[in-house]
Parts: sequence; C-alpha cells; structure tokens
Amino acid sequence: MHLTIDQIPRHVGGKIWAALIAPRPIALITTRDENGTPNIAPYNAFCGLANHPPMLGVSFSRRGGGPKNTLANIQATRVFVVNLVPRFLAEIMNKSAEGAEREDDFARLGLTRANAGSVDCPRVAESPAALECKVAAIHPLPPSQCELVVGEIVGVHIRDEYVVNDQGFDPMAADLLASVGAEDYLSLNGETLFLPRTWG
Repeated sequence: MHLTIDQIPRHVGGKIWAALIAPRPIALITTRDENGTPNIAPYNAFCGLANHPPMLGVSFSRRGGGPKNTLANIQATRVFVVNLVPRFLAEIMNKSAEGAEREDDFARLGLTRANAGSVDCPRVAESPAALECKVAAIHPLPPSQCELVVGEIVGVHIRDEYVVNDQGFDPMAADLLASVGAEDYLSLNGETLFLPRTWG
C-alpha cells in the first residue's frame, strides 16, 4: 500500500503516525507557572538530540491557537523536567492529561512533589529518573501548529534502586513505558496495555 499525505484524512493521520513511529518513550513533563503553580502533562513526542552537551527535543502542539500550559510555562520560566514513566505510573500518566486550568497537579494526581537539583522546577519523586532541562531554543515547525523545544539537560536524578555502575541507569528494572499507538502502550518487560484517551 502506498498513500500520499493528501490521501490520509487528518483524523486518521494521527493514529497512523502513532503506530508507525513507535515505540516512543513516555514522559511526564513538569513545569511551573510564574506564580509557582506546578503543572504535569504526558508527552510522547520527545527524543534525544545530542550527547555533548546532552540535549533533548520536545514537540508541542498549540490548543485553540495558543500554547498549552506546559509550553506557556516553559516559555515563561525557561526550565522544565522530563520525568520518565514506568509501568506502575501508566494509569496516572493517562489521567494527568485531564487536568483543569492552573491547578496543583501533584495534589490532583496523588504524586509526590520533589525539588529538582539543577533547575527551579519540581520533579515527580516516584519517577525512576528525571532529566532537568534549561531551554536552549524554541523553533516553530511550519506549516504545522507545533513548536520544538530544545532543552539542554543540566542535571539528572535517578532513584537509587535503578542505579547500575556500568551505564548509570537500568531501564529494564524500571520497566519503562513506551507508546506503540494512539492508545496502545508497551512496558519494557513485555506487558501490553490499552489506555483510552480521556481528554479531547
């Protein structure tokens, strides 16, 4: 089968790309607004970009023409934390996208707020590892309505039980979660999950 892009309806395209560009790591990105209110949101559109210095990229879509809370907070504070998601946080990750405007997502989700060591931003204490980032650049991605945030990783927090000497972090022990479709997920230890979207 061969399709040109104009043959794929927009409402179908997202599902196709989610299945084709897989597996994708899942993160809970934590930010704060200028008043200090924390925000937690799930993202699977992120990847490593460089090693020296370490950099990652996250793609953000706009909502109703304006930035979502996470992007707005990043633009305002220039910092964020990428918290890796293990299997045991899968349902909470899915629920995190349901939040209302400007509320404390740690309290709403029952997660423990911890201070990042290298940036003025909270992290999720339950996460096996957290990548603390400062914004290096923000690029629009025309003709889409997305923006690419490039973050320089300036600190890493790894829970002690997942530290190994030869590579620093054991992703299999952490049983990290990956997205393999629009609503399908796979843990590194082989469990498959279907988590229906509960947001718009």
